Amino acid sequence: MDVNGEVIPLYVAGIDDLQVWRDEPKVRVESMDGRPLVIFNGEAVWRFAHRDLVPVRGFGREMRYVGPGRELLVTQPASRWVGNDFTTPDGPIRDIEYLGRPCWQVDLKPPAHKPHPMQLVVDQRTGAILQQRNDGFDIAVRFIEFTAGIPINPSTFEWDGPVRPPRQPPDTDDYRSSFVPSQGRQKDEHQAWFLEHVVASPLTVPLTVSLFVTLLNSYDDDGSFDAEISDGGPITGRLARRPHASTTWHLNFRTHAPQAWSTARHDWALELYTGPLDLASLTSLQHQLHPNELVTGIPDTQSSATR
Repeated sequence: MDVNGEVIPLYVAGIDDLQVWRDEPKVRVESMDGRPLVIFNGEAVWRFAHRDLVPVRGFGREMRYVGPGRELLVTQPASRWVGNDFTTPDGPIRDIEYLGRPCWQVDLKPPAHKPHPMQLVVDQRTGAILQQRNDGFDIAVRFIEFTAGIPINPSTFEWDGPVRPPRQPPDTDDYRSSFVPSQGRQKDEHQAWFLEHVVASPLTVPLTVSLFVTLLNSYDDDGSFDAEISDGGPITGRLARRPHASTTWHLNFRTHAPQAWSTARHDWALELYTGPLDLASLTSLQHQLHPNELVTGIPDTQSSATR
């Protein structure tokens, strides 16, 4: 989901163990004691937060699931398997049994800047991912029970009680009318009109910004530093440097895959919260940071987002 303009994200935070009913694309997620967390009927979504009895209602594209099990509950777009970030097998695909079901287990090759492969267990009958883990970091998310092919009552994916809109206090009586389109739906309609009547592809333009250091989180006599950077507006991020080394660089970054590179003297790392730089922009930044030093490789990094 894109959080742009007036689209209000419906964050679904969770707990450790969950019950899930799914009938693509419909989903219902509950706590183990039967408390609903989110209900999605394919179009509308109801999110229950902080033990609220009255859910927030919105359109499906407004929802962002950030609770436990996201890796298994959220259908990944095809673009997830493009590139080299855990997208290709690292060794043979093995036939195993998991939860009493025939499955495939595969190791996915990590990109150059990550030290360990990822493991997936895929159900052979449904194609569902039943387990995702990283043995190198000792982290995993998995189904502990799984049943497929049983009929599910359509009412499981509906909510007919009162609702409240985003940004509305929980105790309000001013519930969102089901006849008023959500802001996410309106945005879809507006974008569709623009693509049909003006231009049939997204508008892509290069931008030039000036980045300034707003805070030095750390710095040392050896030239290493970790800095907050900003253009004074919406573009913010981090820039870090250390003396060149072959050991893993532990970064206090938000993203799991910052843009990182090495010269003969230093290792550098960059993350922009709006997204990575394209190749031309990154090359320009590197020339400004170390005009007389060539890029010689990519350091092995690990961000706090992955630890």
